[in-house]
Amino acid sequence: MTQLQQTEASCLLQGGALYRSRVGLVSASGPADLVFAGFKDGAFSLYFGDAPIYHFDLEGRWQRAYVEVTHYLKSLDTSVHAIDRVRQGANLVLRRRALRADEIRDLDLQVRGIALGLIAELDGGRLRRQEPPLGKAQPLDNAALRDFLARIARWDAAAWAAHHRQYQATYGPLPFLPPDCQNAVVLQATYGSAGGLSFGNGPASGHVIRSPAEFQQHVLDVARLVGRRLLQTRIAFLASGDVLRRPADDVMTYLEIVGRAFTIAPRVQGQTEPALEDPPHVEGIYAFLDDFSAPCPGPGAFQAFRQCHLEHVTLGVESGAARVRELYHKSWCDEDLRAVVADAKSADIGLSVLTLVGAGGQEHGDSHVEQSAQLFSSLGLTRGDTLFLLDERQLADPAREGGDGNALMGEAWTRQRERFKQALEPLRERGIKVLPYSLEKQWA
Repeated sequence: MTQLQQTEASCLLQGGALYRSRVGLVSASGPADLVFAGFKDGAFSLYFGDAPIYHFDLEGRWQRAYVEVTHYLKSLDTSVHAIDRVRQGANLVLRRRALRADEIRDLDLQVRGIALGLIAELDGGRLRRQEPPLGKAQPLDNAALRDFLARIARWDAAAWAAHHRQYQATYGPLPFLPPDCQNAVVLQATYGSAGGLSFGNGPASGHVIRSPAEFQQHVLDVARLVGRRLLQTRIAFLASGDVLRRPADDVMTYLEIVGRAFTIAPRVQGQTEPALEDPPHVEGIYAFLDDFSAPCPGPGAFQAFRQCHLEHVTLGVESGAARVRELYHKSWCDEDLRAVVADAKSADIGLSVLTLVGAGGQEHGDSHVEQSAQLFSSLGLTRGDTLFLLDERQLADPAREGGDGNALMGEAWTRQRERFKQALEPLRERGIKVLPYSLEKQWA
């Protein structure tokens, strides 16, 4: 027997512990790289030697692909981004671009062709199996493999077009997605921009509040759209940023609707991983809040929300300086934010804070850094909490008010970022994580 070259595929067959059901396939007609096929939690993967590599959700929709030197990401809305490593001077940097419609069609056809080709090879008996180590994984039998490859092959141009229409019918304008919710299933109790405003003076759109009946239908529509991709996430994000400012009874109704639509239960250590046929399941509900003036939930409301599985709230704080907040049309005072933090923590709701680097422009940049650091230090954040730093230029046009027409650019922005990091060092020493966040991660 010809010894196969060691590749990523062969290494995964032998030691890919995440893939609890897997198999290796080799052409029976001659030497070739091993093809790895395997299921892991909520996903399926194909590796052809070291590349190409394809990852799918359990509906058969491809999500990530590595072809030649490019990494492709396909979002639930069917858009695709390509990420390339390019050299800038002595450094390698990641360059991201959105694919054109014709490029997406070609890539979709390529992925479907891969599945159809493997089906033909299996049916023709032209593939020889290599099994995973005994006791390390369950061998993926040919019938189950062929069934899933057929599921991938069903995603032709008509299927993708229908899926895109379904996505557009399901969601309103997409909300700002906080860092903790990158892989969440998004449920829009409200959408658009309350009062014509959005976090950081980002793009605004008309505001819509769904009635309980409308929200219940929306949740069912999202469940159908996402399907078994839900097995890849552990949280539901209750959007948008104004939802917690609704009357407490309304918020409770929204949370109860989510609880009826999905099984919600914290993950237990040692618990069996979800299987292909399992019902929708999440571990908790997250939300975002960026206006701390009245009306905001009090301690009793937060306690009730926690009982209905509200697990975490991300607080969007453009600045700790009141003058800078005015540029973003925010009128809350420091004590308002402290009260929200104290009330949420008293209900055992997890918190993180998101703030802007570069806010205040040239005129107010110093006060933004100093007063933000002072405010964050006074919030009672504890070990394990996270403070995220977002470049305000990714949200607001410098010509708009939030940038004060005098946004920080180039070296001035870099200097403020470094000053911000230094000013937040006491928080790090208390065990609070300080991490960058980029909007490139939104809706990936």
